[in-house]
Amino acid sequence: MAFATIQSLRDLSVVVLHPEDNEGWMLTGHLHRIGCQARLIWPIPEALPSDADVVVISIQHEHRHDIERVIKAMGSTPPTILAVVEYENPASLQVVLQCGAHAVLERPVKPFGVLTNLAIARHLWAEQRALRKEVRNYRRRALGDQTVARAKAILMASGIASEDDAYQQLRQASQLERVSIETVAKRIVDANELEAERQKRKP
Repeated sequence: MAFATIQSLRDLSVVVLHPEDNEGWMLTGHLHRIGCQARLIWPIPEALPSDADVVVISIQHEHRHDIERVIKAMGSTPPTILAVVEYENPASLQVVLQCGAHAVLERPVKPFGVLTNLAIARHLWAEQRALRKEVRNYRRRALGDQTVARAKAILMASGIASEDDAYQQLRQASQLERVSIETVAKRIVDANELEAERQKRKP
């Protein structure tokens, strides 16, 4: 996967969850100079704006419950997360791990470190997203393979001589109907289950 480029970082919607102090405004201003659409928000809201690509969170132990709440509200596909932390603060480190930060900015925040950490965080986020997609595709393929195997067994039980013959019947049906073999197999499995339920209900 290609590393995040400067161009790809521009126009990102960045939410900065940070108190409205010098550090917060400096960080937001530097993100603007990079080209991001940055917004400074405090206190921590119930939920993030729906268009947030990146979230920069000031990790403060006394606000850990609010941080945990907003992280949970992000759902299963959170945006890129950068954490702003005190140097080697064990309490803050635990919150960083819980929020799943892709990169860390240490206090005092220096402008020259923001761009590098943003690029690293965005790259890691993209890799995680690609990996999740790959896992979903694998699970879908595995489920499809199981469905095809069940359909072949049903066809063989109905009198088709061999597994190869059963597969060929599935393949021919999929070509004729211009759908996937998995779709044909699922229809056979569903019909078989429906018939089994009907047989159970017979007196």
